[in-house]
Amino acid sequence: MQIAEQFLDSREVAEMVGKDHNMLLRDIRRYVEQLGQSKIAQSDFFEESTYQNSQNKTQPCYNVTKKGCEFIANKLTGIKGTEFTAKYIIAFMIWKMR
Repeated sequence: MQIAEQFLDSREVAEMVGKDHNMLLRDIRRYVEQLGQSKIAQSDFFEESTYQNSQNKTQPCYNVTKKGCEFIANKLTGIKGTEFTAKYIIAFMIWKMR
């Protein structure tokens, strides 16, 4: 895989930031809309995706790139922002070592 393909699933990101996945999806959709209005490529940050839940239903999620994680981290303040930044940096370092 190339570096450009590395990402975290938005469910992982939601867990890292201590937020309900549905709330993070709402936030990401808002960011995507705002990026579009600014004519900035959302794919540099967030890529729409899906997953199968425990009832085998297809559910929405996003693939969040490192830039997307940085974008989300910049929206967080205090300990949550610091903790998430450290966690996603570690996650991408581990991914890169594979």
